[in-house]
Amino acid sequence: MKFAILGAGSWGTALSVHLARAGQSPLLWGRDPETIRAIGRERRHPRRLAGIEVPEAVRVTSDLAEAFRRADTLLVAVPCASMRALLGATPASDGHRFVSTAKGLEPESSRRMSELIREAHPKAPVAALSGPTFADGVARGDPTAAVVASEDRDIARTLQSLLSTPEFRLYTSDDLVGVELCGALKNVVAIAAGIVSGLGFGHNTLAALVTRGLAEIDRIVEARGGRASTVHGLAGMGDLMLTCTGNESRNRRVGEQIGRGRKLSDVLIEMPEVAEGARTCLAVPALAARSGVEAPIAQAVVSVLYEAMPPREAIERLMTRALRPE
Repeated sequence: MKFAILGAGSWGTALSVHLARAGQSPLLWGRDPETIRAIGRERRHPRRLAGIEVPEAVRVTSDLAEAFRRADTLLVAVPCASMRALLGATPASDGHRFVSTAKGLEPESSRRMSELIREAHPKAPVAALSGPTFADGVARGDPTAAVVASEDRDIARTLQSLLSTPEFRLYTSDDLVGVELCGALKNVVAIAAGIVSGLGFGHNTLAALVTRGLAEIDRIVEARGGRASTVHGLAGMGDLMLTCTGNESRNRRVGEQIGRGRKLSDVLIEMPEVAEGARTCLAVPALAARSGVEAPIAQAVVSVLYEAMPPREAIERLMTRALRPE
């Protein structure tokens, strides 16, 4: 396969570094020509991944058509909010494979990113790469495990073989729905985890929140046709642990600031990159309702972020819901 990465933020750049380590010569595309020129000239991203060298094997371009011409497999690493616009600008697919690496849902439609890709490129095979993967750790070469999911098992196995290294271990799955939903929903729970920490609550509260968040993810995933085993694997529990507890978690950071009394708009404007859960949370209550399940944590996050509910009141409402068996 010939790889191109669409998106030159932290994650896309980290993936390009990893692919070069795996013996590939990937093409890194970014929409900002100045950033792309800086990466090509200095072999470092001018604003992300401090201290990480981008190998010479990584080629760069700001020409989207060139990325399609020179690659047959496209790793899509733009934020979910940019996905539809990017896909609308892509040339027609000619035997390309797409691998979504974004973790979120489109708020207006509750669609997963692979569904948006299929809408734009109906005949193209689609996979998703997900799991507990902070960009800095992957770029440094920290031992990392993740999942590549596709309904076409041959594609998943081929990607597993080409992308795995001694530092980056990939597992395969055919549960594309479950892997993508886990990656999206854990970001919403991470905002809630940040809120309880920002309010000053301790580990008792955090452990309860994360555990019940996992149960909420499980309900939604299974109702949408995914598998419980996915929820309890790297794409679910693994990524949830990382995002709810890791200092590099943008979603947790948003929640912490909200718990300390700041406004969402002020927090987001200071964020150097996107916290996907801040938009994805808007899709979850409707998605859960259509699926016949409850999503009280996601609804609480929406109420705090967008409906002016005080964070302490949201926690109180969660704690005083009707008592029930676990």
